[in-house]
Amino acid sequence: MYKEASENLNHRIVELEKELSQLKKLRENQSNSIQNLVQNSNKKSFLSVIDPNFTLIEVNDSRLQQLGVERDEVLGGKCHKVFYNLDKTCEECTVNEVIKTKQTGKFLKSYNHKGSIRFEEKLVKPILSEAGDIERLVIETEDISSYYNLVDKVGQREEFFKNIFELAGDAFLVHDEKGNILEFGSQLPKLLEYTPDELKNLTISDIDDPSKSLGFENRQEQFEGQNNLLFETEIIKKSGTRVPVEVSASLIPIEGHRLFFVSLRNVGKRKKAEENLRLSVKTFQTLVENAPDLIMRFDREFKHLFVNSAAKTILGISPNEFIGKTHEDMGFPKEHCDFWADEMEKVFTSSKSTTVEFTLEIEEEEHYFEWQLIPEFESNGETVTLMAVARDITNQKLNEKALKEAIQTKDKFFSIIAHDLKNPFNVMLPMAEGLKENLHTLDKEQITEMVALINSAVKQEYNLLENLLEWSRAQTGAIKLKPKKIDLKRLTELNLNLNYAKTQSKNISVEFTPGAKNTAFADEYMVDTVIRNLVSNALKFTHSKGKMKINIVSNESKIHFHIQDNGIGISPKNQEKLFRIDTNFNRAGTNDELGTGIGLILCKEFIEQNGGNISVESEVGKGSKFSFSLPI
Repeated sequence: MYKEASENLNHRIVELEKELSQLKKLRENQSNSIQNLVQNSNKKSFLSVIDPNFTLIEVNDSRLQQLGVERDEVLGGKCHKVFYNLDKTCEECTVNEVIKTKQTGKFLKSYNHKGSIRFEEKLVKPILSEAGDIERLVIETEDISSYYNLVDKVGQREEFFKNIFELAGDAFLVHDEKGNILEFGSQLPKLLEYTPDELKNLTISDIDDPSKSLGFENRQEQFEGQNNLLFETEIIKKSGTRVPVEVSASLIPIEGHRLFFVSLRNVGKRKKAEENLRLSVKTFQTLVENAPDLIMRFDREFKHLFVNSAAKTILGISPNEFIGKTHEDMGFPKEHCDFWADEMEKVFTSSKSTTVEFTLEIEEEEHYFEWQLIPEFESNGETVTLMAVARDITNQKLNEKALKEAIQTKDKFFSIIAHDLKNPFNVMLPMAEGLKENLHTLDKEQITEMVALINSAVKQEYNLLENLLEWSRAQTGAIKLKPKKIDLKRLTELNLNLNYAKTQSKNISVEFTPGAKNTAFADEYMVDTVIRNLVSNALKFTHSKGKMKINIVSNESKIHFHIQDNGIGISPKNQEKLFRIDTNFNRAGTNDELGTGIGLILCKEFIEQNGGNISVESEVGKGSKFSFSLPI
């Protein structure tokens, strides 16, 4: 039994010796790796390796030279004692935090070296074992005293920070070539919504939006050959939102290092104002370019600065042809150019808006324009440009003219009507009064004659009122146009039958020749009224035993109605008065038949409403021929 135990013990000893040999070899490999890392590091940086107890395991030559000691003199000592002659760890040191979190950390260390204050930035990186425990810590130290000395040399370091970093409205920061933010003013945390402690651990790449910027490295390349850059980008707030900023960056070379002093100006309001202005300009341009009015801007020499697209529509001239030219340069009539120049000069002199009117011939047609001139003021109140808005008011002017003529026509018409309505009463009233007073003394023949005169006057009054009513209904739209296929032959025969008694009393022969086609497309009521008036007039102005001819002819698109008499005829002067409501042309027939003076006006109105026209041919003493045409 003792023998077996002895053998097991020996076997276990052999295994332990193998494990120790492997551990020793691993430790040697790690030591060699660390030593190679330290010795091959950037010679401008100080590199040292410590264990979790702050014992110095390795240090590079740059650090030894800075300390002025040999390697054997420092290895195995506490780092804070070797480097800074302190009996305890540095207050700023983050090694314990790195050991706890196993994450890289950094801190800033200041100390007295040979009578001067030195500043070092330290980066602490943990080295983990296979089990995940921290075995070593690599500390990379960079001397940044040059930057702080620069501030001291400028003099008043505290005043520098207070006046530049704290009191300025812009956000300031200082970063190195790696993008590390070394210093910043109080406005930067407000702008980015980070706490100062959070900002200390950020780099330029963390806050610069690469989609709006060329990127940090490319920005540094732009500094080649110059010390200042001005550009715009967007920086990223803690919430992730973007803030547009204007960046002014200055390169500060210090003892082989390059620092960058950066000013960030929030241009969000300016950008919004620019966007609002852009939208406003776009809206204005859209309105101006699509306006039906002609809009122009002029300088003090009456040269065109702007012309909208209405110039092409109204004048047939491209807007670009106007720019830099006066009206005279464009070849407008001299009297117009002088008038326009005088009106513009008044506005420039008085700085008051004005509105004038003028006419301009365009494509052989006269157009009326209303021209509004509006002064445009500089900041000093001086008028150096003006805007002109020309509106084509031709239709308005024509409507005003037509309205004026209509009012004049109406006045003349009512004057005629008042006269014609009164005339029959001039006959009826004396006759009626005579009958009333002398009825018992008058013989039968006298009474018959007086009654006949009264009857004739009453009929005239009735016909006048009937025609007046028809015309009034036509003017107010009470008579609705209802075109259809109508037979002119049938309507003519009906009206001849209605006037048969009158034809017989004057012994007038009537010759009616209908056409091969007698159909028209028109309103039957209106055409019947026209034929009735024309037949009645022909009988009225034809002598006893006279002749009246009516014939109907047609072509492919029109049908023509002609009625001719051999009566008293109409002089050329009086022919001009026919069909017009503003002239008083009315005369008695060959047997002193009285007319209404409005019949032919109705004829013209009704024929034209049906798409036709009416005319007259006449010679005094030989008779008259009235014709009208209608669509078929």
